[in-house]
Amino acid sequence: MTKPAARIIAAVVAIGVICCAVAVIVAVHSPEEAKNATPERVPKEVQGGESMTSEEIWERVLEIYESLHRSGIVERALKEANMTPEELPDDVTEEVKATVQFEDIIRTWEFDPQNKQVVIYASLALNEEHETELSAIQGREVGGWTFNVVWEPYVYVSSFVRRALKGANMTLEELPDEVKEEMENTEIGGMRKWELDPQNNRVIVYTYIIRSEEYEKEVRAVQGKEVGGWTFNVVQEHYVPAVVRRALKEANMTADELPDEVKEEMENIVHFADIGSVRTWELDPQNKQATIYVYSIPDENDVDTLQGREVGGWTFNVVHDADYGKEYEKELEQLGAELAQLREDHPELQISGFMTSPTEIDMWVRNLTPENEALNGTVIHNRTVQIYWSPIDYALRIAREEAGW
Repeated sequence: MTKPAARIIAAVVAIGVICCAVAVIVAVHSPEEAKNATPERVPKEVQGGESMTSEEIWERVLEIYESLHRSGIVERALKEANMTPEELPDDVTEEVKATVQFEDIIRTWEFDPQNKQVVIYASLALNEEHETELSAIQGREVGGWTFNVVWEPYVYVSSFVRRALKGANMTLEELPDEVKEEMENTEIGGMRKWELDPQNNRVIVYTYIIRSEEYEKEVRAVQGKEVGGWTFNVVQEHYVPAVVRRALKEANMTADELPDEVKEEMENIVHFADIGSVRTWELDPQNKQATIYVYSIPDENDVDTLQGREVGGWTFNVVHDADYGKEYEKELEQLGAELAQLREDHPELQISGFMTSPTEIDMWVRNLTPENEALNGTVIHNRTVQIYWSPIDYALRIAREEAGW
């Protein structure tokens, strides 16, 4: 999804997540930061080395990060083989890491623990230099394992097409080439997923609604289009923010039970209304009321405009929960101190940063270990811990070591 409107939707969703995270306890380098960072943003402790300039080391950091980012395909292959990374001998793991750099021509990996084989499926005519390097791996034996390369003709199929094929239990060959090509060329802002209906020869694309002329034009261009005996249909949906989804679940409701104009109003409130920090939403389907509990209301806000507003038969109300705000700030300060102490007392957890919300603690680690993975899903201060590996932190450490810093 490359259209500007699609990126806007992605940004809006991201903003919704960030707004829920009310405090960054310590600094953390996110993957998005890695892509947008400049050499000047490299931490001071890693600037000023003699063997490499800060610009050179940051270029290396991004190279390492991209390799780690691409290597997710290796993790999926291990999972399919019902293996964990720890089951591979260290020298095999190192060989795999060294081969990750060629993943611009690698389609997928396959691990065969019974025969101790690593099979790499790659495509020809994509990168001649990498093709030569990867060919040299053919038949290589490392740690009792044999590396084999299976060369395939290059056929680009995007991930969304592959997921749709898998969901319909179809193979690539069962879908006409012109249909695949049309799917690849279709661009609609806010695309969420694709679905294939082989019985009725239908291609269905689900999108989040974007209120723009460009979006409507894109939808009209696809809706009902017939290609290769298949009909393309667009299903437009309103984006439902996470806080609203939680409220729906607690009210034992589905998003389909809300009128479209109500969902649109909720999306506008979450992303654009200046009503302070939201603690929670509450939905009353019997009386058709949506109540928003907020704290830390700013001086200039949209509360008065929103209070009592009626949309689609539903009434919106805002409740200022001032006492919760005071308790929350106090709890947040205590939580921050405890998390900082946890990081200091347990270096084996390799914690690089935290972010908290009323329901979760996002914990970034420099490398996944049994110790920090054991924290995933545990509860601290009524918040569920979610462990995230921070590839950019790891890449920065490796680049520093390579540069001798």
